[in-house]
Amino acid sequence: MYDNGVGVVEDDKEALKWYRKAAEQGNVYAQNNLGVMYDKGIEDVLEDDKEALKWYRKAADQGYAHAQNNLAVMYDRGGKGVAKDDKEALKWYRKAAEQGYADAQYTLGWRYANGKGFLEDDKEATKWFRKAAEQGNIYAQNNLAVMYDNGEGVLEDDKEALKWYRKSAEQGNVYAQNNLATMYDNGGKGVLENDKEALKWYQKAAEQGYVNAQYNLALMYDNGGKGVLENNKEAVIWYQKVAEQGYANAQYNLGLMYQYGEGVVKDMTKAKYWIKKAYEGGDAEVSKIAEENWKRFELWKY
Repeated sequence: MYDNGVGVVEDDKEALKWYRKAAEQGNVYAQNNLGVMYDKGIEDVLEDDKEALKWYRKAADQGYAHAQNNLAVMYDRGGKGVAKDDKEALKWYRKAAEQGYADAQYTLGWRYANGKGFLEDDKEATKWFRKAAEQGNIYAQNNLAVMYDNGEGVLEDDKEALKWYRKSAEQGNVYAQNNLATMYDNGGKGVLENDKEALKWYQKAAEQGYVNAQYNLALMYDNGGKGVLENNKEAVIWYQKVAEQGYANAQYNLGLMYQYGEGVVKDMTKAKYWIKKAYEGGDAEVSKIAEENWKRFELWKY
């Protein structure tokens, strides 16, 4: 009540006092909540990783999956006075995952997929992603879709990939929104190309600030498609957003828009600025193309 301000004025010190009373009597929920307060350093409670670890462990040792996952996270990241310990982290993630705790299942899947703490094992990764995905974990849903999309740990299946991307995308996951858009953009086995759907999902991810989607959206407006009208003004807006984040492809394309006056008033000074950025950037392929343009049109003159 004091923690959330339900029925009383929110008071973290009072919450801490009552959590401690319950925790000292062995209440796992209070032990975990006390751990969270010390872990996060909420309001008037000083952050104390050692205290957080102590109370998470008490609850975890009693089999409380939420605390087991929190304990695993602490060992995973380390902290002030808490040594990073990958073996302990894996042990507690597994305990929580085996009790059906979705966040821990997702983390185990991610570790198997990336060979972090285990030998890389796509089948195990898929197994744990599926368990978490079926409970609605949006990151696991996206990653399960990726496994189907690429045929990793399962047979490649574009329809299944589309299904799981959509579940995650509809809950606002920008990675899934971009991946779903890409499937509609390119089409595939059992997935019809649909530029309108691609545009819709790129837009959703782009508006949340996901740079890959912003670039893909710019390309769609630049090139147009079936049912998507070419719109150079919109393309410029999105290229600009991406270019300002340092992406060489967008910098080069934005430079071209200024060079040829597409979607903007022709401006060779701005063309020079952005193409030079691309030329001097770290992407060797883009740098080569930008250099050719730089020399061919003698952009240094502007």
